[in-house]
Amino acid sequence: MNIRGSLNDLKILDVEINRLKETLYILMNRNDLTDKNVVECSQKLDELILKYQKRKNII
Repeated sequence: MNIRGSLNDLKILDVEINRLKETLYILMNRNDLTDKNVVECSQKLDELILKYQKRKNII
């Protein structure tokens, strides 16, 4: 993958991370922290952040 493609991937991941952060914030305000949806959203956010960090280190 070239640098332009990698940077585009990072931008897409950044948008997805920010969208999930907003979703998680809303879920946390409306539900218990142990709610299934809150936990799943938090886990997905963690996965995307790790993926972002790994891709960023490659560039």
